[in-house]
Amino acid sequence: MARRPVRAKPARHTPSSIDKLDQEVRELIGKLRMDHGWTIDEILQRLKDMGQSVSRSALGRHVRTLQDVAAEMREAQAMATALAREVGDADQSRMLDVNVQLLQSNMFKLMLAANEEGGEGVQLGAKDAKAFADALRSIALTRKTDLDLIERAEKRAADKAKAEAAESATRAARAKGLSKETVESIRFAVLGSGE
Repeated sequence: MARRPVRAKPARHTPSSIDKLDQEVRELIGKLRMDHGWTIDEILQRLKDMGQSVSRSALGRHVRTLQDVAAEMREAQAMATALAREVGDADQSRMLDVNVQLLQSNMFKLMLAANEEGGEGVQLGAKDAKAFADALRSIALTRKTDLDLIERAEKRAADKAKAEAAESATRAARAKGLSKETVESIRFAVLGSGE
């Protein structure tokens, strides 16, 4: 019997000084850097003014992680745009599937991403986690609605094709002079009911 290779346990990480900050403070760092373009020194001064104690190097590593995440998100957006161009006028169902896969893939990358110190990935606050869950639920509902519409359209098309085939068969049977009972039997066989 072949032995399974033993996996090494992941090393436990020591949270950086940034990881130990409140969620609101970490969100403020991201907003100042990504939304307002503040430098590391400007952010460090703001944190000191708020009574927070972090090292410049820890802040620099954290900011690099934020920039990497932002770059990955831009890359994902470019990929989604390219896929949309590639798929072109494909059905909405296929486009929805592609977008769901991109969203899930990138959210899990963000949540699992580890910084250079081995810190945790991006932590979602309660509001962000709810927004993400709502987005996934909305996509799932849209997908279900899309599938329901497709199913109903396919059923209408199949019913219409059956009715046309039954009408064509009964016309041909009458033209051949078959009895009324035979004509009705043919109609029943095509429709699968006595409609």
